[in-house]
Amino acid sequence: MDVKIPYSQITDKKQGFEAAKKLLPEVISKFNVKADVQFDEALHTIKAKGSGFEANVKFDETDVIVSVDLGLLLKPFKSKIVETIEKQIKKVV
Repeated sequence: MDVKIPYSQITDKKQGFEAAKKLLPEVISKFNVKADVQFDEALHTIKAKGSGFEANVKFDETDVIVSVDLGLLLKPFKSKIVETIEKQIKKVV
């Protein structure tokens, strides 16, 4: 886990998941990383995987858990990537 974001604008994980489904692919594209984004409606999770990049966003009852794993070339940018994802998710949860 890289960051845990408590809900402040929504009341349940389904609302946050639906809002983030539209948001996350857009955020990933800002870093010029091609990633395959998969949505799991039952578990309320979003997984994005690309070359040297993997992000998992899980919506729990009261917060969102974001994990980012990066390859060697992207590691120096991890804090910036996590910060950007966190900032964008906070806008909708």
